[in-house]
Amino acid sequence: MARTARTTQDKLKIINADFQLWAKNFVKIVDNEGKEIPFILNEQQDYFYQNMDKFNIISKSRQLGFTTYSLAYCLWLACTRSNTNCLIVSYNVESTQSIFERLKQMYASIPDKYKPGERRNNRMELLLENNSRIIVKTAGVKSLGRGMTLQYALLSEFAFYNDEQQKDTLVSLEQSLAKNEDSKIVIETTSNGYNYYQKLFMNAYKGNSKYKSFFFPWFSSATTKQFKHEIDLAEKWFRANNKGHRMEPEHLERDEIPLREKGISFKLLMWRRWKLEDISIEDFNQEYPSTPEESFKATSRSVFDTQKISERLNYIHPPLSRTDITKELPISLDSYLNKGFFIYRNVKENERYYIGVDTSSGSGGDYSAISIFNSEGQQVASFYDSKVPIYKFAQVVYDIGMYFNYGFLVVEKNSFGQSVIEKLRQEFQYLNMYKMKQFDERGRKRYKIGWVTTSVTKPKLISDFKEQFETDLILMNDNETLEEMKIFTDYNGKTGNIRGEGFHDDMVIASALAIQGIKCGKWYV
Repeated sequence: MARTARTTQDKLKIINADFQLWAKNFVKIVDNEGKEIPFILNEQQDYFYQNMDKFNIISKSRQLGFTTYSLAYCLWLACTRSNTNCLIVSYNVESTQSIFERLKQMYASIPDKYKPGERRNNRMELLLENNSRIIVKTAGVKSLGRGMTLQYALLSEFAFYNDEQQKDTLVSLEQSLAKNEDSKIVIETTSNGYNYYQKLFMNAYKGNSKYKSFFFPWFSSATTKQFKHEIDLAEKWFRANNKGHRMEPEHLERDEIPLREKGISFKLLMWRRWKLEDISIEDFNQEYPSTPEESFKATSRSVFDTQKISERLNYIHPPLSRTDITKELPISLDSYLNKGFFIYRNVKENERYYIGVDTSSGSGGDYSAISIFNSEGQQVASFYDSKVPIYKFAQVVYDIGMYFNYGFLVVEKNSFGQSVIEKLRQEFQYLNMYKMKQFDERGRKRYKIGWVTTSVTKPKLISDFKEQFETDLILMNDNETLEEMKIFTDYNGKTGNIRGEGFHDDMVIASALAIQGIKCGKWYV
């Protein structure tokens, strides 16, 4: 029986139903030579297309083509489905304009008979006659996506939005996503240090999020295609410096051996070495990471060695359970156990403990924080709570001091800390406390209880902590402290946590204060 030939309309229906077929047949992009070529998905774009979910987050090396992919995907949705809204958000005005120009070029490349006509093509909006539209906006626009029902939303270079924009944009767009099976939100970016995006990605990477994570390293096959001209130049350069030979196993340097063992080609390794002639390894890892962790470390401005922090995080043990604790807790501390108060080592008789105390207002913002070390430099316990009132916190500090063998308290005197110091001395008669040397206007030396943080003393506070940690003279056991150390940065000589809701540095300060207690060599009881 003769097979019925497909009509043009049947073929068109098949093509329109398949994004890859539609893009290959109808969309043109401009390649590195300035030529218009059919848009055929590369290996990484294809993998993402086959595996993407409703909520997606991508960490990647530079120029792997995911913005191009999203532009084509939005055009496919808009051209083949009526009444569809798509939104693309970028991090600054220049990038937004560039994306919109690329969108218009791709739309213009589609043959007229295979696309709806345009009703409006301005103000960063492409509105089609089928009432579908694609909007390109810059991060920071208030009420982004509000009032819209979005079939697809792309947040491009998300890590470069400021921290408040990251959170606000995501909350707004998640609520605007169409309540159907096919709607999608995609976050794609190179990394930019330890920020809200880093937490979001790593939660997804560990399987603790509704977002599905994707990571594409610098040695992805798209790199070979995208940087072909540079790779050819790199090979010529290598040959010129190695008597005409291409790279062989005997040419590998120490840091290249594990990369080669991963299967990375000699061509790409020659390109990497060529790039490193002009940029630092940190800059290369920022633009072309091998792992997500490497990308965040390379782009971090952290005061502390983030590689060392990450290594320590791999080996910390959970806090002791109630049944593991050998010394009975006072009732006031019992309610906080493993709910803000964590013990990592049991109290030893006759051991000296050093306790750093950083006080907040207790209004739900910063933590009131306590970090406890033994005389060997091991962090043995921690306490942090953002809502404990100052008068209650003073009681907590006293009880922790007494529990840890009448420990040596180093209380930051600034702001709310003065109230804690007064309660400890006047109400509780606590004597074992750090005293700071100061001079009055007559040049007389005075010792006052508490640590005063100033523009002069804070660098010493942090520098001593950094040295002790990075030279292995102290052992950090608390997850919260280590995570805060990751985002404790130095901007033009000013140290502190990066800004953003949920980001703290209070355990860093409390730990640094405890270390000053260890270093001062005093004990008043």
